[in-house]
Amino acid sequence: MAHSHSFEALVLKTYDVGEADRYCILFTREKGRIAARASGARRLTSRLGGALLPFRRVTVELKEGSGGWIIAGALRGEQENVSDDVSADNLSGDIGVSADALTTFTALEEGIELLLRLVTDEGALTDVFDTTLSFITACREGVRHASLGYSFSLLHQLGLLPGEEELEEFSSLEEHERAYVQSSREGKFLAPHLDCDCGRLLTLRSVLLSEHLGTPLKTTDIAAAMV
Repeated sequence: MAHSHSFEALVLKTYDVGEADRYCILFTREKGRIAARASGARRLTSRLGGALLPFRRVTVELKEGSGGWIIAGALRGEQENVSDDVSADNLSGDIGVSADALTTFTALEEGIELLLRLVTDEGALTDVFDTTLSFITACREGVRHASLGYSFSLLHQLGLLPGEEELEEFSSLEEHERAYVQSSREGKFLAPHLDCDCGRLLTLRSVLLSEHLGTPLKTTDIAAAMV
């Protein structure tokens, strides 16, 4: 019988499979990205279903079987509040969803989509885990343009963000915009200064992402259509 291993994880994405199972893409502190199946998680009597929803921080018990990882248990983090939930499952049930909730959900979706596209293999990335956790917290706290800052931070931690001098060669950022990129490098999620030209920062991000993704983020296009 396979032994279970405990992991600290962020639930990035979930898919319903079969009659009652849930397939989860997890980002763990110990092993990075992991895909795992939770048998019976969608049954009303299951203790797994309530914990295994997108954007949640959980402690999971995983067993590695011949067909991949299996989630044997999941415990929701103590710092998580029901009121913080902004997953699609929760939003879909609210007819009067606030604009703030939709903005938060879109920012989270955009950031997590970028993470999933840039990190495709298993392997511990502790700094990225911590930054992603901070990003989720910033979104829930309503920090403006948190996904923009997360993009620069993630690119930096994966070695894909040019240095300051190189950035200056193909972008004309002003002082406050350079300061915003620098704070993002450091994993700080702050609202851009009022004098920042967010359009210029978004253009810079688009140029950088086009080099590494090939195609634009789907969430970005959806968000633009909602404006």
